[in-house]
Amino acid sequence: MCSNIFISQIILNNFRSHQNFSINTNSKNIVLYGENGAGKTNILESVSLLSPGRGLRNAKSEEIINKKNGLNFALTTNINFNNSSIKIQKIHNKNSILKSSILIDDEKAKSSDLLNYLRVIWITPVMEKIMLQSNSERRNFFDRLIFNIQKNHLKSFSRFNKFTKERLYILKTNEVDTNWLEQIELKIAKYAFDIIMIRKKTIAMINSNLSTISKPFNSCIIELIYDNSLKLFEDEEIFVSHYVEVLSRNRAIDKELNRTVLGPNKVEVKMWKLDDKSIEAKYCSTGEQKSILISIILSVAQIIKNSEFDNSPIILIDEAMAHLDQNHREALVSELSKLNTQVWYTGVTKNIFDHLSKDTDFFEVKRS
Repeated sequence: MCSNIFISQIILNNFRSHQNFSINTNSKNIVLYGENGAGKTNILESVSLLSPGRGLRNAKSEEIINKKNGLNFALTTNINFNNSSIKIQKIHNKNSILKSSILIDDEKAKSSDLLNYLRVIWITPVMEKIMLQSNSERRNFFDRLIFNIQKNHLKSFSRFNKFTKERLYILKTNEVDTNWLEQIELKIAKYAFDIIMIRKKTIAMINSNLSTISKPFNSCIIELIYDNSLKLFEDEEIFVSHYVEVLSRNRAIDKELNRTVLGPNKVEVKMWKLDDKSIEAKYCSTGEQKSILISIILSVAQIIKNSEFDNSPIILIDEAMAHLDQNHREALVSELSKLNTQVWYTGVTKNIFDHLSKDTDFFEVKRS
C-alpha cells in the first residue's frame, strides 16, 4: 500500500441496510460491487461520515439507523497514516442525552477534529447535476470542498452561525442589551470577512488548477458574485465597519423574518465553460457536466495534497465509472493514481473495473 492515509477496517452496526458488516483491507483501490439495492452506497456513506457534516446523502443521524433496530447505529474505522494508526467511531443513540458522539482513540472529539487526521471527498450521481441545482446547493457544494482545503473555513462558519443565532435570540427578547448586541454583531462581521476571504482565495486556487486540466476532461471557471450591499472591501477594518452598520440597520427586518437577511451566504455561484466563458456550465451537455464535476474533484484533491495538510484525501466514487466511456475511465484512473491516495468505488458489475491496478480489493455486497 503506497498511500500515506488509508482506511484499513470498517465495522458497521445497524447502519442503513447493514445490521452487522465489516471490511478489512490494505489496498489502494477498494471496489464494492453487487446488484442495485444491495447497500454499496451505504458503505460509501459511512466513509463520508469521517468528514464533518452529514455525509454524501446529507442525512440526519436518525435516518441512518437500521429500520430493524430503531435505537442506534455505530461506525468504527481504523485509519492508517504515516506509519501510525487511529480508531475513529461515530455513534448515535436515540436514548442518550447527547445522542451523537465522535470518539478518536476512545476519547470524545468534535466533528471538526476529523480534519486533523484525514480529508474525504466524493463523486455521486446526484452531484453530476450540480450545475442545474439551486444556487444554495452549489454554494454548499463548494463550501464543503473549501473546508477540506482550508479547515479554518469550517471554524469560521461554525462561529458565524453561532453568533447569528445568538443575535436573533437577543432581538426577540423584550429588553435588548444594546452593548451586548453590538459586540455580537462585531463578531459576526469579523467571521463574515474570514468566510468571504477564504472563499475568494480558495476558489482562485481551484480555478488555477482547473485551467490546467487536460483532455479528455472538460473544465470550468467558478465565479462568486456577492450582493452589492455587502461591499466587499479587501481591508478587514473597512469591511467589518460597513457590515456592522448593515446588521444594525437590518435589526428590525431580521427579527421579523427570523434570519440574517444579508451575509456571506448572499452569494451567487456561477460556473462557466473553460474554453468558452460566455457559456454557463448548466447549458453544457450531460457528458460535459459530468466531466466538469470530475475535473473539480481532481483539482481539489491535488490542492489538498499540496497544502499544509500534506496528504491526499480519500476519494469516494459512487457508480460514476458505469457512466463513463473507456477513454474517460482510463484517464480518471490515471489521474487518481498520481494522487497516491485510497479510492473507494461502487458498481453493479466487477468487470467495469478491470483497468484498475493490481493493488485493488474487490468486495461483493449482497442484500442482507
